[in-house]
Amino acid sequence: MPSYQYTAKNEKGKTVRGTASAPSPEALYAQLRTEGLYLMDQREAGAGKSSVRPLKTAQVADFCRSLGTLLAAGVPLVRAFAILGEEEGLDPKAKAVYEAVRTELRKGVPLSDAMEAQAPAFPTLLVAMLCSAESTGSIDKACLRMANHYEKEHKLDQEVGNSLMYPAILGVLIVAVLLILMGYVVPQFEEMFAQMETLPLPTVILLGISDFLKANWLLVALGAAVLAVGVRSLFLLPAVRLQWDRFILHAPVVGRLNRKICTARFARTLSNLYSSGVPIVMALQSGQQTVGNRWIASQFDGVLTSVRAGHPLSESLKEVDGFERKLSSTVMVGEETGKLDSMLATTSETMDYEAEMATKKLMTLIEPVMIVVMAVIVAFVIIAVILPIYLSYGTIGGSY
Repeated sequence: MPSYQYTAKNEKGKTVRGTASAPSPEALYAQLRTEGLYLMDQREAGAGKSSVRPLKTAQVADFCRSLGTLLAAGVPLVRAFAILGEEEGLDPKAKAVYEAVRTELRKGVPLSDAMEAQAPAFPTLLVAMLCSAESTGSIDKACLRMANHYEKEHKLDQEVGNSLMYPAILGVLIVAVLLILMGYVVPQFEEMFAQMETLPLPTVILLGISDFLKANWLLVALGAAVLAVGVRSLFLLPAVRLQWDRFILHAPVVGRLNRKICTARFARTLSNLYSSGVPIVMALQSGQQTVGNRWIASQFDGVLTSVRAGHPLSESLKEVDGFERKLSSTVMVGEETGKLDSMLATTSETMDYEAEMATKKLMTLIEPVMIVVMAVIVAFVIIAVILPIYLSYGTIGGSY
């Protein structure tokens, strides 16, 4: 009898992980249900790590768009995956995933199960959406809906990434300019400065930094590498990452942007799932996994408990630290009018737009700051080099 490593949720929404033996995944599900657990994921113990890698957001969006279009045109599911696998320029890993799904479909396996078997290639949210759509026969509509979802997600990620690229380039340039000045320009004047009796304070500081870097450049490089590795390792610790995710939600300037991005992502996910007929508790669990912030996700156990106890969703979400207040207010209106799905969709659209505007505003603040920093560094070096020369000329002129 095979042994499975599983992840499940109890009736209070707590995540439970463990190992159990069962004849099949279906038997494991039934076994856990008798224990009051809801199976979320399972993997056969000893099977090793899967060689499958998650598809990129852009690939998932293209997959959903293409599959939805083909199914809406009446193309059978197996044939649709054959067409997807023959697409020109398709990534070989994605092609292998499509072929594996097609093989499972030929055996009569439902689409959601076939895609879940290729985990973690497809997002959990997409699998859940298609599982719900299979019961209503609206897989094509669900695919097109999710195509819009992942296209917006990809666009938002690109905007944030592009906004960080310019400051990163400027940061590299600042370091490069500093190294050139300290390693090549300043040493050209050291012999002349050594003949002067006294030097201005900026020149003394500059020469001290230059001498230190020349004498200890290897230690500085190793120290920077160790620091980088240490910081990266530190952020792998769950407790540290949790507190960091909490910090970036409340940090000056960037905190507001992060809150809007997380709120937009959650509202879009919840809207797609709820409008597709997924029960609100399951929709919240999927939203918890896709919100993209561990601090917010850690508070969802309380949200799920509150919702199961019969409290309004708006009241439960209001207690989450990290969401924009507009979310709970909009959900309250949706609950009162019976249009929760449309109100969530409107909120996600609004938050996407506000996140885009906040990103542009952040860039207008970062760019001049980085330029000023570079200008200050270069100006300090120029002053430190020119000032003693100017003073020496003044001394010579005063002696006549």
